[in-house]
Amino acid sequence: MKLFGKLFASQSILSWILQIIFIGLAWKVADHTIPNNLMTIIGGTVFMIVIYVSLAHDSQKRISDK
Repeated sequence: MKLFGKLFASQSILSWILQIIFIGLAWKVADHTIPNNLMTIIGGTVFMIVIYVSLAHDSQKRISDK
């Protein structure tokens, strides 16, 4: 689990992975592989909140390491 908390370009590996998955989700919606309905929008919103929390945690970690 320490690997996911390791910072790379001021973000943890976990944050990078979450952002790449979110880009993949957006790409699939744009290609009409996944339907653009309310469940997809709610899922994307929850996923975006998880990414935000992960980035906020990374920021706190950077501040506490100084």
